[in-house]
Amino acid sequence: MASSTVQETTEDGGTQSSPKCTAPELLLKVVLIGTLSHYETRGMIDDKRLEHMLLAGKQILYKSHQESDVRQNLGFSPAIWQGLTDVLTKAIPVLESQSFAWKNPTSANYDGSSSNLIAYNYFPLVKDIERLNDLCTIARNLLATTKKAQNLAAEKGFDQKILMLIDTCVRVTARGYDGESNARNEERWQKVVSLYKRLLITCLQFLHNFIMHNEHRKLVLWLDLFGYHQNGESSIITHMEPLDQSNNAAQGLAPIVRAGERLVNPPLRTLYDQTAEDLLLETISSFPREPATIKEEAAMLLLANIKDHMEKLLGRNLKEIQQMGKDPERVKEIRAALTAILGAKVDGWADLNDRQAGPSRVEEEPTRKKPILSIDRSATAGFPRTCWTDFPNLDEYGVISAVDAPVTPEDRIMTRSAQSAAETLQEAKDELMTRLQETSPVLTEGEHHYDGMERTGVADDDSRSLEAVADGSVEEEEDEEDDDDDYRGRPGDQQRGLLTDIPLVLGPAEIEALPMLIQAGIVDSFGPKGGPKTGSKNMQAVRCHILLAQETGRNLLRELLIFIAAWDLPDDELYFKMMVQIMEAVLNNGLMSHAYSDFGQAKDIISPAQAVVIKILTHIFRSKYSPPNIASTAESPTGRSSITVTKVDVLTVRYIFTIFRGNIIPETCALIYLQGQIRAGHALPEDFPLNLWDMERVYEGVYQFLEFFAVLTENTEWKNLLVQWEIVYDLVTLIKELEASIPKGSLSSLTQAVAAAAPRTPQQNPSNEASPSESDSAVVAPVAVERPYDPNDSEPVDNATVGPESRVPSPPIGNEDPAEFEWRNLKKLVILVLSSLVWKCPQVQNQIRKYSGIETILSCTAFDAHNPYIKEHAVMCLKFLLEGNRENQKLVEQLEAREVVQDDSKILEKSGYEAVLGQTGKLSLRTKEVNGPPPPPQGS
Repeated sequence: MASSTVQETTEDGGTQSSPKCTAPELLLKVVLIGTLSHYETRGMIDDKRLEHMLLAGKQILYKSHQESDVRQNLGFSPAIWQGLTDVLTKAIPVLESQSFAWKNPTSANYDGSSSNLIAYNYFPLVKDIERLNDLCTIARNLLATTKKAQNLAAEKGFDQKILMLIDTCVRVTARGYDGESNARNEERWQKVVSLYKRLLITCLQFLHNFIMHNEHRKLVLWLDLFGYHQNGESSIITHMEPLDQSNNAAQGLAPIVRAGERLVNPPLRTLYDQTAEDLLLETISSFPREPATIKEEAAMLLLANIKDHMEKLLGRNLKEIQQMGKDPERVKEIRAALTAILGAKVDGWADLNDRQAGPSRVEEEPTRKKPILSIDRSATAGFPRTCWTDFPNLDEYGVISAVDAPVTPEDRIMTRSAQSAAETLQEAKDELMTRLQETSPVLTEGEHHYDGMERTGVADDDSRSLEAVADGSVEEEEDEEDDDDDYRGRPGDQQRGLLTDIPLVLGPAEIEALPMLIQAGIVDSFGPKGGPKTGSKNMQAVRCHILLAQETGRNLLRELLIFIAAWDLPDDELYFKMMVQIMEAVLNNGLMSHAYSDFGQAKDIISPAQAVVIKILTHIFRSKYSPPNIASTAESPTGRSSITVTKVDVLTVRYIFTIFRGNIIPETCALIYLQGQIRAGHALPEDFPLNLWDMERVYEGVYQFLEFFAVLTENTEWKNLLVQWEIVYDLVTLIKELEASIPKGSLSSLTQAVAAAAPRTPQQNPSNEASPSESDSAVVAPVAVERPYDPNDSEPVDNATVGPESRVPSPPIGNEDPAEFEWRNLKKLVILVLSSLVWKCPQVQNQIRKYSGIETILSCTAFDAHNPYIKEHAVMCLKFLLEGNRENQKLVEQLEAREVVQDDSKILEKSGYEAVLGQTGKLSLRTKEVNGPPPPPQGS
């Protein structure tokens, strides 16, 4: 006689009796079976019953949200997870067939565009997406129980279906409207896109719950998202014992993370096996088509050359071979043919090399291996498939990232001297002027003959970069492409990473689950309770290294950073706070310098992502070292904080300062110098190499660097380090170039600018989600980031995906000539940093005199509309500069006032005043009298 209860194993190893099936479980099973039938055979269930099932699903959704016992009962049921997996398995192809034109032949119902196809399938799509969103929300709620539910979801492969669903959602939402101009179709398409976004958010929330407090699930997901994917058997990769010996038995479809090793320098034959075959197998299915990358183009050319041989060996034409490629069993036949064809070519190359080398050929280098982590995804992929990544060497970085690591004298040495920086600046100026003489006198808008000068200052540190991966899984560096190029072809062709383009389609209030996912994987406070066990690796640190080591991980982090700039998010925004925690984890693991280097772009002096990195670094260091934010028991005589600095922070700041001195200052000053040459008539405005967008980005980056150094001067130890490195040279050099090449703004220009900006004020921040304060926006403009979806563009392709109600518009770019760029507030900020440095510091007083900075600071005491209140700041800086320093005082005494600068704009005359110079050299204003003797001068 069958028992009415079953024995279930609990997480602590015990057993408990539970009912076979509760009412919520039975109801959900019925809903799942009906939904599965709906997707397997369209039309089998009528609309009325489908609506009843939808309502029943919402009842379960409500209970799973409100009642913990229901969550536990459903989450611990293998049948429920299997049912959810089966539904997504059948539903995803149905969604794609209704959303992607390439999945359907062109018919009279739509013109071959995906947007019109979505509009045509509007009603079934709305219901199908709502149905799937309810089921995914239920699954998300079930994971709020314990690890058992997370592991059951993995065992049934539900997490893999969620990744596939995310891929579908991103492809739909990231593409603009590509149909004919039809208001009804556009409206329907937009509504479906909004529903897909909602489903995407639910999927991200599921992944977050899926890995919370589960170290094994975190590592598996990291390998799925950021690892290399190897199809077929590999002779390069060797799998070894499970990483976690307590979890060494595979359960269902859930893989086990294994340690292993790979060949770093495999023989030519092995290299060919793992590159050409895999790449050609992927290319055959879509041949011929326009290649999206250089790698695909090479594969297309190779396939075109061997196509005839393949057809002859297999006895089939290309279309029949493409059909064979859809059957995992028949793929082996195609691979055998490729081996036969290409193997002979490889042998021929090897023989040729042997003949050329002759008898004195040097012996091959010994085989080198590297440790890896890997998982086997063959069970869910349906063919041999391995996800792997190099195992980071934490010991290498532990020396610098340890909290108690001592700061050595070598760490404080700056190898880039002020003298070498001056030589680099002169080289940059000469090279820029030489390049202008060689180039065409007229450049079309958007062309960039200027590529940032040759960056001789700092060589990129590639100690962390991966060695060339032998099996070809590592993508070569490719030219910058438009984001739309990443959506060509079939699902799975996204080469920037599965999650990378999500920041392009979601707004600040929608995207929070994505940084939370990264946060859960790498931030120490989200790791195992009590920290890593004795002798075990800190897996949060391992995942942080994996994230930055892989191109897909770096791409995602770059987009997450640019998101802050694109939306101009304030410091108190939740998203910004999460990104601060993520980047602080990168900093604490000693990877900040690598992150900054990886986020650079060839055409930018400072890329938008790099500018945000410096902004976040400023926030981190202000929290750690600034007096208002710390409880420091030791305080210097100057009142500054003297909290002890850490080794990893010193090395990071040294790197940032090296970039500032070696790249930022020379290249920025060269641009400013060229502006002066254009004003002097020695060059044409058309010769200026950057457009206004690029100038905005350079300006924002330089401003962030200066703010970072301003924060450092608030701490005694950091200030002493900057003084030791002679940052005074860099600051004085910058302000000299600005003073020499950028004319001061007059009062009339300030009045005109205020009047022009007044009508725009109400439209600056249409979204309540990202509205910086007026004072901030008056000082620093948002980063000028060119995004593929500009709400102000009249083209429907860009305007439809992200509407004006959700996207903050880019900063207004008028018709201003980039050669006339004013660098607003930059001189004032330099003066502020110099004031903080020179305060009660004789060494800085002498350095400013050494680099002829006193005269430049004196010249800043004149009115400048581009730098409000700079006169007051310059006077204060002069006070600190002259205080107790007789040499500086003598220098100022020798500088006599010769004449009053002429009032070319006639502002004083129109106001009834005139400027006069008294006998003591003091400048005064007096009322201008037409008749009669003038009154005595009044002191200003």
